[in-house]
Amino acid sequence: MDMDQVELYAQKSDVDNNLSDPTVIAKYRLAADIAQDALTKVVARVADGVRVSELCAFGDEIILSYTSKVYNKNSVEKGIAFPTMISVNDCVEYYSPTGDAGDEYVLRTGDVVKIELGAHIDGYMATNGHTTVVNSNPAAPIEGPAADVICAAHFAAEAALRLMKIGNNNIQVQEAIAEAAALFNCSPVAGTASNEIKRYVIATEKMILNVPDEENRPVQDFVFVANEAYTLNILISTGDGSCREGALKPTVFSRNVHQNYNLKLKSAREAFNEINNNFGVFPFSIRALENKRHRLGVTELASHQLVTPYPVYYTRASDKVAQFKMTVLVAANGTTRITPALPLPYVHSAYSVPSDSAVAQLLATDAGVKIVKSGKALAGIGASEVAAPAQGMDVDM
Repeated sequence: MDMDQVELYAQKSDVDNNLSDPTVIAKYRLAADIAQDALTKVVARVADGVRVSELCAFGDEIILSYTSKVYNKNSVEKGIAFPTMISVNDCVEYYSPTGDAGDEYVLRTGDVVKIELGAHIDGYMATNGHTTVVNSNPAAPIEGPAADVICAAHFAAEAALRLMKIGNNNIQVQEAIAEAAALFNCSPVAGTASNEIKRYVIATEKMILNVPDEENRPVQDFVFVANEAYTLNILISTGDGSCREGALKPTVFSRNVHQNYNLKLKSAREAFNEINNNFGVFPFSIRALENKRHRLGVTELASHQLVTPYPVYYTRASDKVAQFKMTVLVAANGTTRITPALPLPYVHSAYSVPSDSAVAQLLATDAGVKIVKSGKALAGIGASEVAAPAQGMDVDM
């Protein structure tokens, strides 16, 4: 990717993110509907004995199937904004195995399963994530730490969403996340965050850390204003929230458009060309590289900072981590969540949200947040309804 392309992406991200433009909104919502349908179908396949690599490949195939059917007249870029990643139990984020020997995980009863993915249309992206549990008896609720952390993450996400409106600030959102987690004896996961997004930009400098870290990751305070889009990404742990990079090698990377290098290996040059042509600035899984030999070339790309890895992080082995992720548009006429929540797994926590808590007061209001129903934009391109497993949440408020 040359400097002319870098400059072009920068111009697009700054100029073409007008949320009062119906064309821009239509592209965001189509991307959201595609991501939502893919997430729904992947969740429906979660079961004991299923290989995570197969689920990841399945989610990516759904996104590509839909995006291949739209905006074909003007060579509009579209496709995967984030590859399907499925992180289980103490694994925090970015696990997207290739299916090769040594990197595989097979789901088992009791596993807490986090699924996240994303699609984009013309650079306008929507990402979403959900947590479910492999339950051998869907009629009986999951109890214990798994139930606690799912409730904590769900209520933290809902409280945070209600604060993402014009005039509020990122510190208010951070505080609500921490309070919701504490109600269920859980902790937000350090090093994880929500971000403002723009066209072709997966994270601007506007960031909402799940755990403030002024020493290692200082973040500037900001106020939500009109014409902004965000990925709200809530990750909660049953432990103290600390995490570390695991032993597994990263399989998810993104192109670093600000770095150039004269590559020596043929496999690296071929991989670099494939990445530029097929993925652009968006993250990709090496599983998607058409030639397996190109996966070896990624090693050289990473060593020269031409691609940026997404390391796989873990909390303590005894911990459980839950995640809920959504795309939110903050416009002059209000805040809209364009990736609706999926049905929750059937869990029962020993903890509750006290009626006199700030979290309960937030949850009792809609705070002017609108929810866009999923599926409308998919009409006519082969969308199909998939029933989710019997689910629900049993928790006192």
